Amino acid sequence: MLLEPNRLASYLASKICHDLVSPVGAAASALDFMQETTGEMRDEAENLLETSTNRSLARLQFLRYAFGSMGLSKGAAELHEAKSIAEGYVATHKGRIEWNILAESLSFAQVRVMMNMVMLGMACLSRDGVVKVDINQSDTTTIIVEATGLKARLSPSVKTALNHEEPEDGWDPMTIQPYFTTMIVEELGGHFAFREAEELVEFTAEGL
Repeated sequence: MLLEPNRLASYLASKICHDLVSPVGAAASALDFMQETTGEMRDEAENLLETSTNRSLARLQFLRYAFGSMGLSKGAAELHEAKSIAEGYVATHKGRIEWNILAESLSFAQVRVMMNMVMLGMACLSRDGVVKVDINQSDTTTIIVEATGLKARLSPSVKTALNHEEPEDGWDPMTIQPYFTTMIVEELGGHFAFREAEELVEFTAEGL
C-alpha cells in the first residue's frame, strides 16, 4: 500500500506537531506564569522556560533532519553534527543512545534513515532504556538500531505500518513515521527488516 503524497504530507505534519506541542506548550505556560509571579516562583518559571525552549529546539533540529529538506541535501553529512542532533533529541525523552559507527562518511539521505530508525527505537522504550546505533560500511551501508530496556516492545499498529499496511484504527502521528522510514530506505535501494526478542527490538536497513 502506498499513501497519496498529500495524505503522507498531512500525517507527517501531524507527527511534527505531536513532537513539538508538549515543550512549546510548557514554554508558553512558563511565560504566562512569569507574568503573574515574583521571587522564587518566578525563578522556577524561568528555569522551566529555558528547559522547554531547549527541548523544543533539540526536537526541531532533529525533525528538520528526519523529515525536512536537510535530509535531501547532496554530498556527505557531518557525522559529528548528526550524532549531536540525535543525542539532543534522545535527551528530550527517556533513555540514552550509544554509537558504533564503522563508516568513513554517510550521505545526508543515509543519515536521514538513521534519524528515523532512532525514532523507531525510542518509540519502543516505555521506560529508561538504550538505543544502540551500529553502522557498517563496505560496498553498501548497513544501519542497525537496537532498542533494549524494561518492557521494550513494538506495538501492533507500528508493526502493521512497517509492513506497509494501514493500522486497524487508521494512520496517526505514531504510525506514519514507521511507514515513512520504510519508504526512504526503499528509495535508496535498501531493504528494511525488524525482529523482536524479550525486551529487545532491532531494526535493520541494509544495502543503502
